[in-house]
Amino acid sequence: MTNSRATPVGDATVQQVAEYLSLHPETVRIMARSGDFPNAYKTGRARTNSPLRIPWADVDRYRALQPRVAN
Repeated sequence: MTNSRATPVGDATVQQVAEYLSLHPETVRIMARSGDFPNAYKTGRARTNSPLRIPWADVDRYRALQPRVAN
């Protein structure tokens, strides 16, 4: 399912990216750890429970690389 709204600028939370891509938040975390969002970073003092932020530019790049389904 595609999302027709414009992509915001700046950095997003895991929940925002999950909603935008129609994925589960844990899937987004796994994708960030595996390098799908190379500029993702943890806020705070890099503790294990620090919130993750993902630049919207990474999300746009990820979506552009995904294959399109023909109708």
